[in-house]
Amino acid sequence: MNHALFRSGTLWPILLAGLTLAANTQAFTPKPVEPRPARVVPPFHPSTPADLPKSDAEAARFLTMATFGPTQADVTLLRQIGYSAWIRKQLQMPVALQRPYVETLDKAVQNPGQNDRMEVWFYNAVTAPDQLRQRMAWALSQIVVTSDQAGGLVQDPIALAEYYDTLARDATGYVDGNGARHPSTYANLLYDVTLSPAMAKMLSFLRNQKGDPIKGTSPDENYAREVMQLFSIGLVLLNQDGSPKLDTSGAPIPTYNQTTITQYAKIFTGWSYTSGFNSNPANYTNWSTAEYQPMICYDQYHDFGTKTLVSYSGNYGAGSDAIVIAANNTCAVDLQQALAALTNHPNLAPFVSKQLIQRFTTSNPTPAYVARVAATFRASNGDLPQTVVAILLDPEAMNGSADTPGYVFSKAREPLLRLTALWRWYKAAASTGLYTYNNPQTAYSERPLGSPTVFNFFLPSYQAPGEISDSGLLVSPELQIFNESTVADRAQQCVCRQQRQQGRDDRDRSIDTDCTRQ
Repeated sequence: MNHALFRSGTLWPILLAGLTLAANTQAFTPKPVEPRPARVVPPFHPSTPADLPKSDAEAARFLTMATFGPTQADVTLLRQIGYSAWIRKQLQMPVALQRPYVETLDKAVQNPGQNDRMEVWFYNAVTAPDQLRQRMAWALSQIVVTSDQAGGLVQDPIALAEYYDTLARDATGYVDGNGARHPSTYANLLYDVTLSPAMAKMLSFLRNQKGDPIKGTSPDENYAREVMQLFSIGLVLLNQDGSPKLDTSGAPIPTYNQTTITQYAKIFTGWSYTSGFNSNPANYTNWSTAEYQPMICYDQYHDFGTKTLVSYSGNYGAGSDAIVIAANNTCAVDLQQALAALTNHPNLAPFVSKQLIQRFTTSNPTPAYVARVAATFRASNGDLPQTVVAILLDPEAMNGSADTPGYVFSKAREPLLRLTALWRWYKAAASTGLYTYNNPQTAYSERPLGSPTVFNFFLPSYQAPGEISDSGLLVSPELQIFNESTVADRAQQCVCRQQRQQGRDDRDRSIDTDCTRQ
């Protein structure tokens, strides 16, 4: 693709903020050609005075939490129809996808890179009507993390685009091309994520094989560990308000141990591409839909033995209540039962609910806020739309937490969301409709599906040095990447872009040298 620098005097403030928009010879017109969400949206109360924002500022505050940034049109609409109707309208919209566009441009391209995937991500973040769903997908992508920085995925943008589409579709549920209904539950999401080739490459269980006692080999344990630690139940048992449960000595109770990891690793054996266990459909000489289709299991590589999994009480000693999966199940039954053991775990509701709260509304929800959202999560069997609605419309989200000592209702806006909010408010657009910003992590410390590790760009438990850390209670996840160093670097990036655009680089070699190091 031949990209040319896009410049416009009307967008100069945005250029100073680090914007690089580019024109393209092909107009950008992605269309949702995949199955669209067809779930029945639960009814919300009709608009009442209490359901209507009292001011533009109040409406913009809500939209900042629920979208990639408010626009004047959205503020006006929200004030007219109210919060509940706006949410209902959002959940009924068709899903804006990425993979159809990326596949059209990148299939069979040697070393395709991630540029086209970046284009469609920014396009959807800034212009897609289904903003709430897109924000849900963004939030989920920071919990069930896969990245173009690992597993050879840097040259596999189609699989990553489909992975993101999986998050977007599962966020609200959908009916596939065969008429099968896919519910909008976290359990369904975790199942689809597990069968994603992108996730299998990221966490190295693609082509995972059962152990061989003669050779002394054992299955890869990477995904077995992270699916518990990061994607479902966490490290320690939790109360429903997110606080840790303690044993008789006052210590946290681990949710699993090394034996649990070893046993779960056996579940994830035998899974590979639909095109063959040892095939490589992402190779530029052999591109096929198997690159992103849900994996299938090959019996000869799967461990069919008995597997002792997770204990809901944390008891892995005498009289353990750990769940046992019988021998000789099919691969599919093994997987379904093993994931059900996690999604039925009492930790799932508070563990996922608190992280979703942190991604949408506040870094430091009170225990009561977490408990209310976790109750909705449990009552709805982990329904994601109902959980997110509970997060956004909770009294604490609407009014703050001033009455709870020690808690401060706030969150630092992620660097990338600062950019999308600016673009959305000022209706930034290239003449072709493209949003070409291939390496946003350089100036904004984040890249869609591009975190340096499976632990995301920042940890949910991160405490910035100073008052936050000294409090012993508060956390500030986003400040792990939005700090004095990255702010200075971002400002330098803006200066460099401005000078390049003005053609002054050659006249100031010292600045040019400094800029080329970025």
